This record gives sequence, C-alpha cells and structure tokens, in this order.
Amino acid sequence: MRNEQPSLALPLGPRFAELVSVHQLRLLIAVVEHGGFSRAAEALNLSQPAISHQLKALSTAIGLPVVEIIGRRVQLTQVGRLLYAHAQQILTDFEAAGAVLDEFRGLRRGRIRIAGDTTVAVYVLPDLLGDFRQEHPAIELSLGVDNRRGLYDRLIAHEADFIVTGRQWVDTTVPLTARPFLGNELIAIASPRHRLAGRKGVTLAELADEPFIIREPGSGTRETTEEALHEAGLSYIPGMEVASNGAIKRAVARDLGVSILSRYATLLELELGNLVELDIEGFPLRRQWHLFYPRDRRLGPIEEAFLRFVDKGQWKERIGRATTTD
Repeated sequence: MRNEQPSLALPLGPRFAELVSVHQLRLLIAVVEHGGFSRAAEALNLSQPAISHQLKALSTAIGLPVVEIIGRRVQLTQVGRLLYAHAQQILTDFEAAGAVLDEFRGLRRGRIRIAGDTTVAVYVLPDLLGDFRQEHPAIELSLGVDNRRGLYDRLIAHEADFIVTGRQWVDTTVPLTARPFLGNELIAIASPRHRLAGRKGVTLAELADEPFIIREPGSGTRETTEEALHEAGLSYIPGMEVASNGAIKRAVARDLGVSILSRYATLLELELGNLVELDIEGFPLRRQWHLFYPRDRRLGPIEEAFLRFVDKGQWKERIGRATTTD
C-alpha cells in the first residue's frame, strides 16, 4: 500500500489564518536558524518536546510535513521551505505592527486633529499646538477653522478629534463632553482718532450710538455683542457686516466705526497703536471657550495626552505673542 500524504477537504488558502498560529511560524524559523530543535529550545527558553509538538501540530494543520530528520539533522521539506520564506515575511510584518503600536502608545506616532471657531483657531490654537509640538515632536497636527455648525459636523463625521468654540449646544444628536478651555474677554475697540478714545467711563448707550463693524450672523462674537446690548435695552447701528476679524480691525482703524472683538484678536494692533481699547462701563465682556468631543468616543493615548496638556495649562502663559494682523 502506498503512503499518501493527508489532504484537507477544503482549500488551505482561505483557512490558513485559522489553522496556523504566529507562534508556530516563529518556532519554525527558530529551528531553521538555530540548526535544530535543541538549540532552538535553548534560545527560546522552551523544552525540545514543546517545540517538536508545535511543529507536528503545524504539519497536521496544513496537511503536509514541514520538517524531516535526515541522519541527525533537521531539514525543511519542500513545503517547509515555501512556508519558511513566507513565515519570515509574516513575522517581519507582525513585529513591524507591534513596533508601530509601541510607538503609538509611547506618543512617538499618531495625530491630533483640532478645529475651532474663527477667533480661537487663528489667535489661540496655533500657540497651543506649537507648545504641544515641543513636548511631542513626532505627533502629526492639523488645525481647522469653521463656524459653529461646521465644527459640530466635523466632530460627528470624525473629521476632527476635538473642537473649540465659545458656545455650548443645548441639544445635539450626538452627546458631547464639554471641558472648559480658556477665558475670552471681549473688548470695545476704536481708532485712536475716535471721539470716545481716551475717555473714561463711556456708557454702553454711547457706544451703541456709533456705527458698528459687526461679524456675520452665527458668529459667537456677534451673538455675545447683541446679547449684551439687548440686556441693556439697546440696539446697535449697523455700519458694516464683515466675516473676518482682520477686516474688522482694518475697517475700525480707518475710522469706519467701532467694534467688539476678543482681546486675543487685537493684541498686536493695540500694541502698535493702530487701535485703542475703549473704557466702556461693564466691559470687558467675559466669556469662556470650551473644548468638545463625543461623549462615547474612546480616547486613545495620544488624545489623553493632549487633554492632559490642555488641562495642565502652562501653554496659556505664552498665548498672544502677536505675529499677524489677519
């Protein structure tokens, strides 16, 4: 009777990952590279029978022998040579995957995607990310700028890990976690030549009598301005509607009206004397930016490290090193 090799009822390819373990492939490589079971067992701190058992199980699983003993030497069969070549690549890829995950856990790989409303994204978040990069130079960073609706859409579409804006949502489809981020003072600004410049104790009513350079509808700065005036029973005189802090500052500096903007957005112009802060009763208006992320999202080590960095707060001391009038 002829000795026939065992065969599998189903093609091996689709079932290979179910039948063969990475541990068995690692032992096969060790036996080949160390020239036998005994040396492989010694190198791996395993018993020789344990290795022999695993390689027999490997042969049984694929239905073909992978090693044979000729004389006293262990040699690969033709199938074993084919499997050995692929096993080397599999182990290389497996170890590379482990190394990548170790880098990720060790904050040596990964990314943070953050987006904010116009003011915080232009005047605050670059400083935050710059300081974070100093501690974690290998982390990829991205910064987006959007309106309030766009920020929420980015977050639920997983196009941003975190968003920062000044107004919380009352009700959202996706529950959000809100964390206090940074205080935001809104100040009244005018040209140095303006009639209210340099005066003390200007009333809000006097300010409301001036033409206002105002942000576009939906802007948090505009909403806060309108709320403050409404609470005082006042309204403003529309002078110009502009969707850019930089354009507003330019318009105010050219005597087209007054405005209310974040102090962070006006630091350079105030320092240069292109604008002045008006002394308005009840000002500055104090607001708070919040950082948001989906409540049910599982945060990884990089996101956790970023939140710890934000909470530590040392970056706040270095905000506002003015570099641009945009």
